[in-house]
Amino acid sequence: MKNLTLITTLLFSLAVCGQKVSIGPELGINIIPIENTNLGYNYQLGFHFGGHVKYHISEKFKISTGLFITQKKVKYEAADTSSIFEKYKSLFQLANIDEQELDSIAQSFGVNTDVLESTQGMHSEVFIKIPVLANYKYKNFNMYLGPYFGLLLMANKKEEIRTQIPLMNVIDFSQFDSTGFASAFLPEADETETSSKSTTENLNSLDIGFNAGIGYEMNNLHFNLMYSQSFLDYRKDRAEDKLTPLKTIRLSIVYLFDLEKKAESVPSFQ
Repeated sequence: MKNLTLITTLLFSLAVCGQKVSIGPELGINIIPIENTNLGYNYQLGFHFGGHVKYHISEKFKISTGLFITQKKVKYEAADTSSIFEKYKSLFQLANIDEQELDSIAQSFGVNTDVLESTQGMHSEVFIKIPVLANYKYKNFNMYLGPYFGLLLMANKKEEIRTQIPLMNVIDFSQFDSTGFASAFLPEADETETSSKSTTENLNSLDIGFNAGIGYEMNNLHFNLMYSQSFLDYRKDRAEDKLTPLKTIRLSIVYLFDLEKKAESVPSFQ
């Protein structure tokens, strides 16, 4: 947090000391590619807002920066296969039954004792973001390129876990339990649980990446299209999983006010 504050102070000090500075609000939406399917990408939307500062080096060259609150999202999937005797071994241990031996006997008779568990989840993350962009202007068009620095503020995780037990579809346990009492304690053949909670567990608190984009300006009103990608994985520890950086496509509107330094008046002596 100290490093982010220092960077912010330096950037805004640079802007204030310039011969010409433009400053104003920026409001936009992030279009976030979530997953790539056979039919194309699926997208989610996120918010983006903050204060935009543009330091004018010359008529064509500028440096754009600012302080923004921006939302990013990432989807993850996982699959796991275990044994029904392993998953519910605590119940077998209460009955003083060796679950591993029972599992071996069942498999020797060709019984499918698998428990298939598939997880689909999404992290929604909110960052403080500071970009430092080289800005080249050609007529009314602007081209942007440069790095950004981000710090994680908060995050929410939504998760859906589907558990499938093929054995429960094969055997009708109700014929052995006419009262239905014992069946009430048996797991479902196909069950889905959903959850949602606010957590930053195992999420990378630092986000460093690059922005590249193009914009069009009409007087003080600017329209920008920006692509953003992180150099880092969104997790602190990804184990052996492939690198998954945060990506966004942003559409934003900026209204800039020009702040020019006034020359100090020199008193005359007559």
